[in-house]
Amino acid sequence: MDPSQRIAVVFDYTNFLGVSCRKKWTFSEALLSFSPIFGTVWQDTVKLSQTQEERLWEMALRRLSTRRSDETNLITLLKLAKLEGIEELKLVMPYALEPEQITLIQEKSAAQIQALERDEFMITL
Repeated sequence: MDPSQRIAVVFDYTNFLGVSCRKKWTFSEALLSFSPIFGTVWQDTVKLSQTQEERLWEMALRRLSTRRSDETNLITLLKLAKLEGIEELKLVMPYALEPEQITLIQEKSAAQIQALERDEFMITL
């Protein structure tokens, strides 16, 4: 595929950490907990109107946890991005990743990570 046509999104992990600490249930999440069938139909309808970046953000809010390590969260995030058909992910972190962290994430996710700035990374899935 032509690199200019790659599906790429930006994920600000710093912002995510702040939002996830204050997250409240949405209407569709409440429906899903009481009536899984209705909640699933509702979520499928909402997904059609969202971009891949918005869907990745919503899935991250449901699946990632501040109780888990950043490495575990990032591995999960990359798996979610792959499911969404995202091919490149620009990741903004609150800190620089150590070489050992990058190696672990690459091994567990089969992704390539390139440092752009001290706290920014381009990840090819």
